[in-house]
Order: sequence, then structure tokens, then C-alpha cells
Amino acid sequence: MPLTLSLVAAGLTLAAAPVRLDRVDLLSEDEGTFLNYDLPLFSAYAPITGGRFLEQVKVVLSLPVSGLYAGASIASQSLSYEGPLWRSQDGRGLFWVGSLHTRLLMPYGAHAGVAWRFGLMRLGVGASLSTEATWTRPEWSQWRVLPVLAVGIGPNVAPGM
Repeated sequence: MPLTLSLVAAGLTLAAAPVRLDRVDLLSEDEGTFLNYDLPLFSAYAPITGGRFLEQVKVVLSLPVSGLYAGASIASQSLSYEGPLWRSQDGRGLFWVGSLHTRLLMPYGAHAGVAWRFGLMRLGVGASLSTEATWTRPEWSQWRVLPVLAVGIGPNVAPGM
């Protein structure tokens, strides 16, 4: 019971605290399937590839905790953390990134990588570990690792700024 109350209190605190738009990821680093599976088939299946592109475009909000971000697309949701590796005076620079990915809040994978923030852009590279687990088939026995590339555009204020 105390754990439940703590989680509710933490959720209400985060919900009441200000959040701001960090960026829109035109190419999301959540799962990596668009870049690795869908994009190579563009010439054969352009409408399907276009739909898959729209599914993975992600809106990312900066949460009140420095370095913590929440993202949501049609295909998935993510909670990520960025820590500085090298930071300029304006807060831009190179950051390590770790994130947890869900589909309708069902955990299905994680991501680790680095991101470079400059101007209105954020570019990221890394690897994504994911499974096909869903609420109707909650099974995590088969995993895949894919390289990911992220391209984000927005105010993109670095963690801690």
C-alpha cells in the first residue's frame, strides 16, 4: 500500500509540474524497425512505408527532472534519460542516452546510445533491444538488436538548462 501511494504521489507531482516540448523526432530511436525493415522497401511499398513513417514520428517532452524525457508516437511510448558527455556553454553538445520503450504502456524494449544537440537539431545513434511482446501476447523470449538513428527538430534545450 505505501508503494502504491508513493507512485500515485510521484505521478501527481510530475503531472502538476511544468513540462515543455523538447523536440519532434522525425526519425525515432525507439525500435529501429522503420530504418532497418521499412525504409529499404520504399520503392516497392511506398504507401505502406509512408504510413509506417508517420507511426514512428515521436513528440518528446522534457519532464521536470533534469535529463528526463517522455516521448509518444502512434507506435510506441518512451521514457529516456540524457547525461552529458561534453557540453558547451549554451547547453548543446554530446550526451549519452538510455531509454525504456513501451506499446500502450507494455514494456517491450530499451535503447542505449549517444545524441548530439546543436541548434534546433538533435541527432542520435545507438542500438535498440526489443521484442514483439504485446498485451495479448506478453512473451519476452525472443529479442532483436538493431542499430538506430534519430533525427529530431525543436527547441531542443539540453538537460539541465
